[in-house]
Amino acid sequence: MPSEQHAGAEGRRSASPDAPVYGRQRSGPRNPATPPGTVPRPRLVDRVSLAVQRPLTLVVAPAGFGKTMLLKSWAAQYPGPAVVRRIALDATSEHPPALLESVRDDLSRRDRTVLVLVVDCGDLTVTPQIGRSLQRLIHGSAGRVRVVLVTRSDPPLPLHLYRLAGTVSEIRAAELAFTPDETSALMRGHKLELTTSELAELHARTDGWPAALMFAAMNLTGKADPERVIREFRGDTGNVAAYLMTEVLDAQPPELREFLLRTCIVDEVRPALAEILTGQASAGRSLQFLSHGNSFIQPVPGTADGYSYQALFREFLRAQLLFEMPALAPALHRDAAAWFAQNGQPLQAIHHAVTAGEWQDAARYLVEYHEVAGLLVGRRRQQLTTLFDGFPDDLDGSEAAIISAARALAEFDVERCTSQLGRAIDLLDHQASARRHPAESAIRVLQAVCASLSECPESGLVPVLIAEADLRSASPAVAHLEPRLLVAGSKGRVLLQRGDFAAALAAFTEGIALAEENGARDALVDFLGMAALVEAAWGHLRRAGEVVAHAASVAEPGAELPQSAIVAEAWVHTDRGDLPSAEEMVQRAADTVPTHDARVLAAALALVRARLLRASGNLDGAAAELRAARDSYGAQGGWLGQALTIDEAKMLVAQHRPREAITEIEQSAGRDQVGSRLVLQRAAAEAGEPSPAHPLPDTERVVALETQVDGWLVQAAESIRTGDSGRSGLCLERALRLAAPEQLRRPFAEAPPALRTLLQPTGDLMRQHPWLRAPGPRGRDRTAGRWAVSRPELVVTAALTCKEQEVLEYLAELLTTEEIARTMYVSVNTVRSHVRSILRKLSASRRNEAVRRAWELGLLPSRPEA
Repeated sequence: MPSEQHAGAEGRRSASPDAPVYGRQRSGPRNPATPPGTVPRPRLVDRVSLAVQRPLTLVVAPAGFGKTMLLKSWAAQYPGPAVVRRIALDATSEHPPALLESVRDDLSRRDRTVLVLVVDCGDLTVTPQIGRSLQRLIHGSAGRVRVVLVTRSDPPLPLHLYRLAGTVSEIRAAELAFTPDETSALMRGHKLELTTSELAELHARTDGWPAALMFAAMNLTGKADPERVIREFRGDTGNVAAYLMTEVLDAQPPELREFLLRTCIVDEVRPALAEILTGQASAGRSLQFLSHGNSFIQPVPGTADGYSYQALFREFLRAQLLFEMPALAPALHRDAAAWFAQNGQPLQAIHHAVTAGEWQDAARYLVEYHEVAGLLVGRRRQQLTTLFDGFPDDLDGSEAAIISAARALAEFDVERCTSQLGRAIDLLDHQASARRHPAESAIRVLQAVCASLSECPESGLVPVLIAEADLRSASPAVAHLEPRLLVAGSKGRVLLQRGDFAAALAAFTEGIALAEENGARDALVDFLGMAALVEAAWGHLRRAGEVVAHAASVAEPGAELPQSAIVAEAWVHTDRGDLPSAEEMVQRAADTVPTHDARVLAAALALVRARLLRASGNLDGAAAELRAARDSYGAQGGWLGQALTIDEAKMLVAQHRPREAITEIEQSAGRDQVGSRLVLQRAAAEAGEPSPAHPLPDTERVVALETQVDGWLVQAAESIRTGDSGRSGLCLERALRLAAPEQLRRPFAEAPPALRTLLQPTGDLMRQHPWLRAPGPRGRDRTAGRWAVSRPELVVTAALTCKEQEVLEYLAELLTTEEIARTMYVSVNTVRSHVRSILRKLSASRRNEAVRRAWELGLLPSRPEA
C-alpha cells in the first residue's frame, strides 16, 4: 500500500520504551523511502502540523484509511522544534499503561523538551485504563507532551470537555478519504489512464476509501475495458471482501457483528427500524456508537437519526448475511417492508416485499398508497419494469392484476393492459370495501392512459373524462400529483389525435401548470414538447418555436429534449422551408427515449419525413413512408390518422394519379374533413372532372392554418382553370396574407401546377411577399443557443421529376447541354426544357445557382470540396 493510503498493511511490534523516534533532528525534515504509487497529500500533512499545536489530536477512521502512513509522512517532513516519537500498541503489548507512564518519566529527566507522542493503536480498542494513562500524560506534563492518538474508534476520553476547552483536534475518515484529484493521481501512479467519467464512477463507488482504491488499481492493471472493471467492482468479492472480513467484521464483538448483518438489508437505517430488525431496544445507541467506530456507517445528511453504510461495505454485509443466515434474510425483508409501509414509505416497502418474494404484499402496497401512477411518469417507468421483473401475471387479487396492467402499459402493450384491467375489475367484487377505492382509482387512471393509446381517438375521450372527474372529486390526500399528470397528458393526447387543437392545448397547459407548481421537471418538459407540437400542427409556428425554447431552458442541463419538442421543431422547420434544419431534427428525434406519446409522435414524425422526401423530389419514398405510418398508426378517423391519408393522396395527385387519390380519400374514415375535401378538389381538377363544392374555412379555430391556406390555393387553381384570373389572384393573395405572419411556405411549394406560373422568382407576387424566400442552411450556435441564419433563398415551388433530377446531377458534374443529351439519349431541346424547369423550381436564374441551391437543399448526394 502507498504510504498514505493504507493503515493496516505494515506489521506491528510490541511497544517498548525504546520505540522509534520519528524526528529527533531539528535541522530539517527527512525523506524516507516511500512505496511505489504513493500519492503526496500535502493538505493532510499541513492539517496534522496544525492539529499538533493542541494537547490532543485524534486521528480516527476505519481500517484502510492510511492513518499510520499519514503520520509517518508527516513526521518525515516535520521541521520541529518538538521531538516526535511513535509507540505502537497492539494485542501483544505487555502493559500499555506502564509504557505510557515510562514516557512521562523519561520526559521528566529532559529539560524543556517538547514531545509529540504518536500513539498508534492499530486494531486495538483503547481501554479505559489506557485512556486514564493518556489523560495523566497530557495533564501532568505541563504542556510538554502533545498526544496524537491513532485509532479505529473513539477512545474512552471526555472528548466533550476537550472540545469545550478547545484542546483537541480531530481528523476523521471524511478528511482522510481521497479527493477526486487524489484518486486520479493514484491511478496515474499505477500507470492507469482513466477517463473523467471512469474516475468519477470509481470515486463514487469507493467514496474515496483508500484501501478500496488500491484494490481497484490492482484489478484495473492490464485490463482492456476499465469501464466494465469499475462497473463490476464490488465489496462482496475478491480482495475487498477479504479485507473487510478480516479488518472490520471479524474485529467486532459478537453482538455488534450480528447487528451489522441484520441491519445491512436497508439503504438507510433508523433506530426504530433497527429495533425491529435486531430485537434490541438500544438500537439507537448502537447506531450512534458504530458511527464513531470502524464499521463504515455514517449519519445521513439532512436527517435527524438516519444512518447509511458505505456502498462496498453494504454489499459485503449483504453477501455475508446470505452466506451465514440464508433463512433469516427473507424474514428481515418482510419486517422492513411492513415498517416502511406503516411509516409512509411505500416504494421502500415494495422493494423489500419484492426482495422477500412477497408479491401480493408488494402489489397491495403499490395500489393502497396510490403509487401506480407514480411509476408510470417520466423516468420512473423503467423503475416499474425493473422492480417487478419476474412478477407472475396470474397472481390472484385485483391489486396483482393492476400491477400486471401497469407493467404492460410501461411496455406500451395496450391489449395486455386492457385484458388485465378487465381481470382486476372482475376481482374487485371479492375485495374488502376498505381496499376498493384505491384499486378503483388506479383502474380508472390506467383505463384513461390505455384509451389515449388506442386506435380509436373518438371513443378514447370517455375514459379520460371519467378519470379526470374522479380525481377532481377526490380529497387532496388521495389526488396525488402523478395520476393528475397522467390524466392531463392522456386527455391532451386524445384531443390532439381528434384535431381539437384548442382543447388539446388547454389539457397540456393544465399539465404544465401542475408540473411547474410541484417541481416535476421531466413531466414539465414533456408537456411543453407536446404543447409545442399542438401549436405547430395548428399552424402557430412562431409560438411553437417559443415553447420549444422554453422547454430547452427548463430541461436538465445537458439533457436531450423530449421527442415531442424535437418533432415540433422539425415540423416548424419543414413548414417554413428550412429543410436542412428539419433533417437534423428528424435524425435527433429517432434517438430519443419513447414515452406514452410515442405512437402519436411516430405518426407526426412520419408526416415530417414524408414532406421532406417530397421536397427532395422523392415522391415514391414519401408515399411509402406515409403508407407504412398509416398501417402502424391504425387510427380510425380523427385528425392525425386522416392527415397521413391526406398527405398520401396529395402525393398521388402530384404523381398524376388523381383517381387513386380520390379512391384513397373516399374509402377513409375522415373523408368529410375539410382537408380531405380539398384533396378531392385537387384530384378532380387533375382528372379534368368538375370539382365538388367546398365551403371555404373562415376561422383559424376550425382547421389548421395549412388547411386554410390550402383551401385558398385550391380555389385559386380552380379559378385559373375556369379562366377567372381576377378571382384566382384574390384567392392567392388571401392565402399569402394568411401564411405570412407564420412564414408558412410549404403549401406554396406543394401548390397545384396551375399556380406555379404565378410564383415565379421574378414575378410580382414574390416582390410583394419577400418572406416567401426560404431560409438557407442554418448553423446552431451551441454556445449562445441561438440560430445563425444565412442569407435567404427562394422557396422550391415544385418537386423535381426523375428526369429533372438526373439532369441536375449532370449539371453538377459540369456537363454541357450536348453532353447531357448524348448521355441520356435525348434531344438537346429536351435537355433545355428540363433545365428551364429545374431553374424555375429551384428559384434560380443560372445553372450554377441551381446546383448550389440543390446542394443546400440536399437534392444532390454530396458537395465537392472547393
